[in-house]
Amino acid sequence: MKFSRVTAAIIMASLSSPLFAGAEQSVGKLTAASEGTFVSRAGNLIPATAGQSLYAGDRVVTRGQAKAKVAFPGCNYTMAPTSVLSVSASSCATAPKSFAQDGGTDDTGAGGGGGGGVVLGLGIIAAGLGLYFGIKNDDSTPASP
Repeated sequence: MKFSRVTAAIIMASLSSPLFAGAEQSVGKLTAASEGTFVSRAGNLIPATAGQSLYAGDRVVTRGQAKAKVAFPGCNYTMAPTSVLSVSASSCATAPKSFAQDGGTDDTGAGGGGGGGVVLGLGIIAAGLGLYFGIKNDDSTPASP
């Protein structure tokens, strides 16, 4: 029986794949997850459960009024409703992003609200610039009809 190099390569690849299948290491864990919490993994949205392992590349999503608690080596997060946490090997450096409309913050470090002041400040600046350029360009000559 004669084996070609391609056949040998296919056999070697098929034999070695089980060795690497479980090589991915968990970087965190969901310690609590209420209904409406999901884990996005490899394009699939999976309902979250307490005790579920998290891997680099996962995203934990809380919808509606759902809340979740996530533990990483060195830090823990309590996720507010309507939040997203991108999981990585350095997840302790990034807080969950909250999209809640309640305008306040809680003990999660997931900074909610505060956007109204920015919009108001930008509006005042825009109005001031409009007034400035309106006065500056006023040459007191009437426009032709």
